[in-house]
Amino acid sequence: MKTLTYLIISSLIIVTAISCGTKPNKETKTNTKTAAGPERPSDADLMAFKVYHHMHYMVTTAEQAGGTNKLLHTKQLPTEGTDPVVTPALDHIYSKVVVDLSEGPVTVEYPEIEEGRYYSIHITDQEHYTIFDEIHPKGKYTIVRKGQNMDVPIGATVIESPGDYPHLFIRVQVQTAEDLTNAHAIQEKIKLSSAGSKTLVIDNYIKHTIETHDVYPQNKETLASKVNFTNEDYLRVSQYIGVVAPKFGKTGNIGMFGAIDSDEPNSNNAEYRAAAIVGHLGFPLHHAFYRPFFANCNGEVLNGDKTEAYTIPYKPEGCGLFWSITRYSALTRNTLPGKNDLFNAYNTKPDENGNITITFSVEDPNDGTYWMPVNAGEPYYFVARYYKPDVNNLPKEPCKQ
Repeated sequence: MKTLTYLIISSLIIVTAISCGTKPNKETKTNTKTAAGPERPSDADLMAFKVYHHMHYMVTTAEQAGGTNKLLHTKQLPTEGTDPVVTPALDHIYSKVVVDLSEGPVTVEYPEIEEGRYYSIHITDQEHYTIFDEIHPKGKYTIVRKGQNMDVPIGATVIESPGDYPHLFIRVQVQTAEDLTNAHAIQEKIKLSSAGSKTLVIDNYIKHTIETHDVYPQNKETLASKVNFTNEDYLRVSQYIGVVAPKFGKTGNIGMFGAIDSDEPNSNNAEYRAAAIVGHLGFPLHHAFYRPFFANCNGEVLNGDKTEAYTIPYKPEGCGLFWSITRYSALTRNTLPGKNDLFNAYNTKPDENGNITITFSVEDPNDGTYWMPVNAGEPYYFVARYYKPDVNNLPKEPCKQ
């Protein structure tokens, strides 16, 4: 997994800004060259790239968990700049499961928790499409293999998976550093039951997916044509995605993470779906809205040598649950060790106008604004995250307040 992860870190920038009114591109050109030179991969290559990366991740995660159908809890927020995830969120800790339905259903039971804390489940299939997501789950949820007669506990919510190996992602909000122990307590109350656990071994990611997953009809022939997709092919497509990544800054996660039949613009575009691997396992737009900023309001790339200040509403319009502003190094695509990386409604207070101002600078400005430290001479970027957004009234960017 490290090879693929570090490749993504070195060549890609997570691009999750959102713009309204973008229309799907139903005509996809192939084998054209970008201004930077790399030849555009075919739609089949882009689809195989997405599946290859996801299934490689599944093998590695199952190994870390000690097998399939086992909960893998993260216990620390990724604040020290070494996390293997590109642009890691600091809003929550994770619990992950590589689900194995080959011998029967899997049931996960979620505790009822206090109001005011974000808590969610997210299930992704083997083609990296979202098949289920929910905020504030409660009780039993049973995942079954579609088309098979599997026993389900009475009262459980049934989730049908088109494949034997869906991925379950659970997020528990951490509001402050002191709140981490409370999130741990919630993790420990999550229970999973299954027919058993196995070691997940896959020699050929594409072939395995075709054999264990009901590939969507519109993708079946395309994916089958790349059954011998290799690691060299993966690296080639990664290079292309790295070059074209900036263009997705205008459309972001629209079309990248939804269901196969999502009505989000660009959801049927192979290039957008492949670019989603930069933010692997991200949410569809209705669940979370991510807006990154790589440049200031004048279009200049953000750099630690220049002080920048941004004013935003403490209660952003169009944000249904909570928000956060997280800063990252553009060199590592990660947090800065030993420095504050995050501001949200839990560690800030509004001014007399209902706003907060964040200053990005090397030294503390000591002017009453919230200081976000940056490194002198180094480029950086920040990401605004809004959970449960109003998709028809998305929060405005700071430069347009």
